[in-house]
Amino acid sequence: MSADTSHLDLFDRFEEWRAALADADTLAWRDRLPSTIVEPAAAAEHPPLVCALDTVRQLARIDHSIMAWLGLPFALRDRGLSAAPLPCLAGGAKAFRMKPRPNDDDWLAVLRGLEKAAETGLGRLHSLERTYRDAHRAIVAEYRPGALPVLLALSQHRPLLSPQSVADLLDMSIAGASKLLNRAASAGLLIEITARRSWRLFLTPDLAVEFGYARPKQGRPPKEPPPLPPNRDLAEVFDAFDSEMERIDRLLGERPVESTTP
Repeated sequence: MSADTSHLDLFDRFEEWRAALADADTLAWRDRLPSTIVEPAAAAEHPPLVCALDTVRQLARIDHSIMAWLGLPFALRDRGLSAAPLPCLAGGAKAFRMKPRPNDDDWLAVLRGLEKAAETGLGRLHSLERTYRDAHRAIVAEYRPGALPVLLALSQHRPLLSPQSVADLLDMSIAGASKLLNRAASAGLLIEITARRSWRLFLTPDLAVEFGYARPKQGRPPKEPPPLPPNRDLAEVFDAFDSEMERIDRLLGERPVESTTP
């Protein structure tokens, strides 16, 4: 960042981090750690979770950028606490960077924060799986689903959508993208969070509630409908939807991340 820059770009390391998350080399993050980061003599006396956090603590004392906190998912993975680096578990604590020897309260605060992040991530995973099942039911209910399966597959990867972004990604007109988003909203799979005709945004229901754009439903959560009965026609529909998700995944992987527009 240049000396005359008047603002901090919170996402200037995002592409680097995203590439690291997708890197198949499980030793890459560990190999890039500074040589001054060592395993304490008493490491064997502590659980793997504490050892992973201590690695991040040591890194934060050396690297004062956000990358130290973004390294926690890799430290947890390297200690066998997760099968892959989970981005929802990124984080740390100011005490790790500022104090040579954090006290018990500092460690407890970090552990509680990590627990909360894990619970939040698990809740979002459940919501994502519920949205996936709801998408199946919505596609089956449509007489002519058209491009709806493609849009719903896209929403699994990008929960915040606009007519412009849908038009660009799915190669259709803005008017067609608006109609498609309206269909998804009518099916309850997206919620419009703006009221402007020239600048509309749609968000998946779970995130709309979490960010305060929609009110949570009162009372006991509604019971999810039973699974659709298996048959050959439905299997073909679901296979086609999964194929669309794979195609969207490849499409988004080929494009740079756009942090300014949905």
